[in-house]
Amino acid sequence: MRLRILFFARLKREMGVDEMSFSCPPQSTVRDLARLLQEHYSVNLQGCMAAVNENYVAPDQLLKDGDEVAFLPPVAGGAYDPQDFEECIVTSRPLNLMEAFGFLARPEWGGQAFFTGTVRSPNKGLEIAHLEYEAFAPMAIRVMRACIQEAREKFQVGGVYIAHRTGRVHPGELSIIVGVGSPHRRAALEACDLLIEALKVRLPVWKLERSTSGEEWVEGSTSVDTL
Repeated sequence: MRLRILFFARLKREMGVDEMSFSCPPQSTVRDLARLLQEHYSVNLQGCMAAVNENYVAPDQLLKDGDEVAFLPPVAGGAYDPQDFEECIVTSRPLNLMEAFGFLARPEWGGQAFFTGTVRSPNKGLEIAHLEYEAFAPMAIRVMRACIQEAREKFQVGGVYIAHRTGRVHPGELSIIVGVGSPHRRAALEACDLLIEALKVRLPVWKLERSTSGEEWVEGSTSVDTL
């Protein structure tokens, strides 16, 4: 069967391509596919997560002809539906906190809570020139929406705004904004905290740190079974 394979972050650089077509035997699992790729190419998939058709899967997931399989290193942690009051953005343009506030400042939502993350320098004693953020954007949007749904199931949430930068981000610049609007202060605060904790381990985003000592992929974390 024929599959479309996607690679991100260090895997893309090890492979020399960001996607490829690859054939494997029928009834192959993700683990089988990973083993074949490692045998044919100089790539290390140990400890990586996998997504099939933009959904995280376990290594023993069976594959079928035509599947899109993405191999994802541990993650370093737009669309708008007016009915659900959700804004989910993955963008290379600078983020704007006032855009988030404008989206969530509504009369029926008396409380708004925000988390913003910026690039830090120095980090571990090194002066940081910038970070290069890379994302699997379609899947990132899907993960954002899934996290929002989990927040809605636990708290009285009115609207949610999530935006994440890609590309080059310098120290002091915003890399992520998470905002929640709710009729109640406590719900807004707790939902915002839940979202940022979930996103930092599930969002398929990676960081290449460029500092005075060179460049290095920021160590990530996983929230699903790995290879």
